[in-house]
Amino acid sequence: MNILEIKNVYKKYSNNKKVSKVVLDNINLTLKDNEFVGIMGSSGSGKTTLLNVASGIDNCDKGEIKIKGKDICKMEKNELSLFRRNNIGMVFQDFNLLISLTVKENIMVPLLLDKKYDILN
Repeated sequence: MNILEIKNVYKKYSNNKKVSKVVLDNINLTLKDNEFVGIMGSSGSGKTTLLNVASGIDNCDKGEIKIKGKDICKMEKNELSLFRRNNIGMVFQDFNLLISLTVKENIMVPLLLDKKYDILN
């Protein structure tokens, strides 16, 4: 079974001065169940952008991204957020914690959202 399918993905960034930089150009990748993959490249080569579009954190300008057969590019914002929470685990380069919560509470956020843990217990 294919866990992730990336087909012809294209992503560019533009700034206020209409200067644009193509970061991903015609990227294709298929990952099967139980595969382990490392992504390497120089700084600015698009590694983080690829991970962000592959996980639905960012969107691509063109192409198709399927996770477990579901096209995340066609999902509405709320549907994608729920899909990510239930199907994707990410370890970020920088801390992405809610500052008002402890580390334990930050880890427990998905359980609280899914009502699998009661904070009063």
